[in-house]
Amino acid sequence: MKKYFHVFNFYAFSFSILLYLLNSSINTKAAEWGLSYMVIGLINFIGCVFYVISALVFGRMGDRTGFKRSLSIGMFIMTIALFLGFFWSRPVDIVIAAIGVNLFFGFFFPSLEGLLSKSEKSIGIDSASTVVRFVLSWSAGNIVGMAFGPFLIQRFPAAIFSYGIALCGLGSIHVRSHLKRHGESLPGSFAETFSSSFSEIDLPRLEEYRKVYRFTFLLAGIIYTSGMALFPKLISSTGIQLQNVGFLTVGANVGVFLSFVFLSLFRFWVGSPELSFITMITVFGAAVATFFLPESPVTFFLATLFSGATYAVPYIFAIFYGLTSKEDDHGKQGGIHESMVGIIFGVGPLLGGYFLQLWPSLKSVGLMSIGLITVIIISQMTFLFKNNVKRQ
Repeated sequence: MKKYFHVFNFYAFSFSILLYLLNSSINTKAAEWGLSYMVIGLINFIGCVFYVISALVFGRMGDRTGFKRSLSIGMFIMTIALFLGFFWSRPVDIVIAAIGVNLFFGFFFPSLEGLLSKSEKSIGIDSASTVVRFVLSWSAGNIVGMAFGPFLIQRFPAAIFSYGIALCGLGSIHVRSHLKRHGESLPGSFAETFSSSFSEIDLPRLEEYRKVYRFTFLLAGIIYTSGMALFPKLISSTGIQLQNVGFLTVGANVGVFLSFVFLSLFRFWVGSPELSFITMITVFGAAVATFFLPESPVTFFLATLFSGATYAVPYIFAIFYGLTSKEDDHGKQGGIHESMVGIIFGVGPLLGGYFLQLWPSLKSVGLMSIGLITVIIISQMTFLFKNNVKRQ
């Protein structure tokens, strides 16, 4: 495994577990305390405002001060902050937690992306390989965090915060030590295939690719995040215990992971907007169809599964073209990408909460999804038309 993944890929995995343990816990406690769909959406929105601010302000610090130094300091601060988790007892506590969690991860993921992209590029590793290994690492962690977050926060809440404190504390010490020994580089014996390019990219028009796939990612991601935040309450309203809802909502994370595996094995999408469009439309159609099935545990799992794929496909397009850069701006591009993630995780629950407040049914999420996907199709068709005209 060391030929393919190194310790900072492990950090993407383990910190992703922590993120989804905390986020799913916040939404589970909100459902337990009887907060409305709109209030749950608002809590997520407030938290993600701070995620966006953190990604844009702190996410690019590594370009100036060094990624490892800033990561070590950030982990140390999070170690201390996590002790507050042992005292959750009121709704205001999870609001504060949502703000703190998003401040940290809004800084953490752009910094990690920037470190991986810049360091691996300097030793000749292809951008697609860097992106694929990064997204596989964090998406695998998501599955663990989402599946067990609701269960642990209801049965063994101390386990979540103890894990976070140990991870952040030991991580801070290790990253500081790694910086002293290796500087900003990531030494390792990687597979030779990582240094070969998968496809030629139209770099002069790279900015157009970034814009259209970031916009698509933004709208498609809203479908995914509305389910992630609100389905614990919706599913529990059907009689399923809150501690068990994670085993259904984890379908979204499974969908994300499987999509990343597929797109990493079959890279037909690199530099091919037409094939990328066909892939997205296929996934979007499957997702919408599941929202109109009779509500049952199987339906909820399928709905979250395809919602995850709806998020993952444009995600990998957006991050790949975002981090493919000839300029030394990997922290900046990572910050922009993670600010998009923050917007998605804020707007999705808020918009989804509005629809579910009006009509607490999967079908209301389906109607919202149809509207968003229609806008995506128009945007993609416009991009493809302009692309074909310029080729001629």
